[in-house]
Amino acid sequence: MRTLVSALGLMLATNAYAGGFGLLFNGGVHTERVFYYSSHQYGEGEPVPFESPNDYEQYEVVQTLPNMGTGLELILGDRDDRVVGTFRFFYQQDAAQLNPADVTEEIRSVHVVANHRDTPRHTGIGMVGINWGFLGNPSNFMAGATAHVGSGFLTTDHTEFLTWDIGPTAMYKVARSVQLHADALYQGRFRKGVSHGFTGYIGVRYLFD
Repeated sequence: MRTLVSALGLMLATNAYAGGFGLLFNGGVHTERVFYYSSHQYGEGEPVPFESPNDYEQYEVVQTLPNMGTGLELILGDRDDRVVGTFRFFYQQDAAQLNPADVTEEIRSVHVVANHRDTPRHTGIGMVGINWGFLGNPSNFMAGATAHVGSGFLTTDHTEFLTWDIGPTAMYKVARSVQLHADALYQGRFRKGVSHGFTGYIGVRYLFD
């Protein structure tokens, strides 16, 4: 019995110390829906889209905006494993939205009424996922796939959102415990509708067991 307990203790201790941590950088683009309104006053004889000529007609434009960020990554699993768990926590900055008056082709710019976000958005994002290297060797070069799900849970303008990503990844061991990696991922967001984007990650990991 004592032998069994000792063996279980060693196994648990080994698992507890298997993993790693790293630094990552990301950049990409994503879409955002921007709503705006027309202040055009309808004259006599003009067709009115609403019951009252004082109602503002709503329009929408989908903008593709850049983003970039940096953060930390935790690895759960042995450095020689092909499948490991990942946790990413990073800061990301989304570019300011464009003024709809400058990009719309629906109405004259003088009639545009919009409350768009004209400053960058600062967001804290946390994600959990899995990393699977199915081509190559864990001690050298591996190619595979990675996927994460999480949320932009910390924002300055109360626009929290769900987010997920999936796509190919490549990893290269430059030393026994040091690994470089690069990801090229589709990334989606959900807040009052789905938006789409692309993000790339590069990073370095320190792995131990």
